[in-house]
Amino acid sequence: MKLVIDIGGTSIKYALCEHGKLSEIKQVNSPQKWEAMIVVFKEILAEYKEEFSEVISVNISVPGVPNKETGRIDGASSLHYLHEVAFLSELSTIFKRPIYFENDANCASLAELHFGAGQGCQDMLFLIIGTGIGGTVIYDRTIQKGRHHFAGEFGMMLVDGRREWAELGSTVHMARKVSKELGYKVDGKEAFELAKKGNQIAQKQVEELYFYLALGIYNLQYILDPEVIIIGGGISAQPELVSEIEQQLQKIMTFGQRSPLFPKVEVCKFGNDANLIGASMIEKH
Repeated sequence: MKLVIDIGGTSIKYALCEHGKLSEIKQVNSPQKWEAMIVVFKEILAEYKEEFSEVISVNISVPGVPNKETGRIDGASSLHYLHEVAFLSELSTIFKRPIYFENDANCASLAELHFGAGQGCQDMLFLIIGTGIGGTVIYDRTIQKGRHHFAGEFGMMLVDGRREWAELGSTVHMARKVSKELGYKVDGKEAFELAKKGNQIAQKQVEELYFYLALGIYNLQYILDPEVIIIGGGISAQPELVSEIEQQLQKIMTFGQRSPLFPKVEVCKFGNDANLIGASMIEKH
């Protein structure tokens, strides 16, 4: 049994996990200072006092770039203090168990690799689409981080020569465009609903979103050649997501050399629980 923790910008989720199965998921607000975060960890430990003798490790999904050599979290996130402390050392002192920590997107991808849409695959890409586009590259069932730890920063691709995929393929940015044309604010979910109801402004922007998502996916397929490309993030809740992307792929594949390999695209199996489930597999990678 493992204690799994998912540290997010607004909340901290935690549960016990065994063989990919979670106990009841608990949640608290993310504190604004490291001292308060330590209190949260101690409260979690106290909450599982009865079960903790059976816990073999504490596995944590974190924002930023875990540095296994220094035990710190590099990079940046909304919880700035996480990047200013000896994270691994501090948590080892509190929990007195082996501590494993990994980037949150990588944790989500591990959930899909071991228990979800990527189960049985050797090579896969996992995309998280929200404000931007990030994700994970997995070859031979191993996360590939790259020489500079930028592997999986898919959103930085310039898919139209000047603009990043993180803008053109982002639900959040699409909703901003719809809002600007409508003259009032809508979020991504509302923009999709408007498009389904026939609003031409929303329909145009949603179609453009699907086109650029498909274009990026096409490029990734021919650069990295995965078995499957799995999509996570809020957009994965759209029931027509895969069919719409496939329609756009049909058009795109008539461009250029008319390449024969059609990307296999699937939505993630796990939603908000993915980081916790994947965290339980960190030490295997």
